[in-house]
Amino acid sequence: MIALGVVTLSQHPDQHEQLKADASLVPGFVEELCRYHTASAMAIKRTAKVIKAGQGIIPSNKSANRDGDVFDTPDELNIRRKWPAAKGALGYGYGGHRCIAEALSKAELYAMFSNIFDVLPGLRLAAAFDDIDTSPRHKGVGILSLPVTF
Repeated sequence: MIALGVVTLSQHPDQHEQLKADASLVPGFVEELCRYHTASAMAIKRTAKVIKAGQGIIPSNKSANRDGDVFDTPDELNIRRKWPAAKGALGYGYGGHRCIAEALSKAELYAMFSNIFDVLPGLRLAAAFDDIDTSPRHKGVGILSLPVTF
């Protein structure tokens, strides 16, 4: 997710500059990054509704995080997004099935994006986005290798 954050910021230079100029935006960026790029492409939903043999369902946390009834301009990255009261992104699941590593993952993202631009102020991609090696869509969202310069 760290590499994905670097790529995402390179695709949104205006928000990249805002984040570099104001570290207080890091928590909002992390939440937005997790919403914008839901970590699990496919999640298995447990439900009390009977699903008959032969019926198919494909639950998608990703589509929930792009729900226009919940998020204004859901397909846009907005590190200053105003989050709906008592609602958040579903990038790490929900309720009893929420990812146990969510807090650790977000702590790593906060630490990285709070410091990376001070340590590597010239950080930028060393390849075109289309040349970056990404994981297959059915296996989640991820960057397999990320060439950068700094």
